[in-house]
Amino acid sequence: MFFVNPLLMRMIAGLFAALTVGTLVRMVALRDAAPDLARSRWGSLKTWWVLAILLSTAVMLGETGILLLIAITGAFGLREYIGLVGWKVVGWPSILVVFSLAVSFYFAILLGYEGFVRETAPIVFLVALGATRASLKLIDGYIRSTAALIWGLMLFVYCLSHAYFLITIPNAAEPMVGKVGWFLYLVILTETNDIAQAIVGRQFGKTKITPRISPNKSLEGLIGGVFVTMTFAAILSPWLTTLIRDEAITSGIALAMLAGLLISVFGFLGDINMSGIKRDAGVKDGSALLPGQGGMIDRMDSLTFTAPIFYYFVRTIL
Repeated sequence: MFFVNPLLMRMIAGLFAALTVGTLVRMVALRDAAPDLARSRWGSLKTWWVLAILLSTAVMLGETGILLLIAITGAFGLREYIGLVGWKVVGWPSILVVFSLAVSFYFAILLGYEGFVRETAPIVFLVALGATRASLKLIDGYIRSTAALIWGLMLFVYCLSHAYFLITIPNAAEPMVGKVGWFLYLVILTETNDIAQAIVGRQFGKTKITPRISPNKSLEGLIGGVFVTMTFAAILSPWLTTLIRDEAITSGIALAMLAGLLISVFGFLGDINMSGIKRDAGVKDGSALLPGQGGMIDRMDSLTFTAPIFYYFVRTIL
């Protein structure tokens, strides 16, 4: 029988209530805005609504829904990434191998072999791509192309999948909203950090951190993102995790804030890592798939780093 945790439903309702308030605020803020700016901001808002609907549907469907969401978003991200590297540069034999590896990876997880693929995937990616390209004598740009494809698989398949692995950690106590709470906690904090860093950086940013890679990133934005993310980490922890329940209240809050710190810092690193990839490819956005926000890789850049670091943080403390 299909069952959705009542508390989870209330949190999803709260998410859409917050989006509704944000929509009304933006309506007021954009009344006198320039047409181009208004079009971009409205496009971004519409994208947030679509993403919220997809996320909510996935968590209500449970483990299978979350796995499907991650697999599909990862596939779109991988497609955009290969486009940046160059379809002709990589070649169709290599592309077929890449997507075959991605499909096999998620199919194995669906069959219950997540532990096996988590341990073996990196070496399988390395051997399969190296063997394919070498045996087909694809030696033009061999180092750059092969390394780029392996890097893409690591980011958009292996690293991203750790967001799903969070809900399969053995012996982990179940949060109040169910096991999907760990996944929601990661996603909400990662996106909160991205938004907080952007807003604080836009308003107060003066000290540039990576001017050549990501000119808009500032020390002030990073600090603001860390503060906001650590605060939300402590607030959301009692419902979405067992960090506070499994420990004394003081220790639990400290662990939650440490989780927020890790997610904020590694979210920043994931962001500038993707910026470095795009700068190398000579583009600003991965694509125009998401109006007002660029491509799929622009939306999941931070998550490629926060997912594995948070997963191993939870594994360590539990």
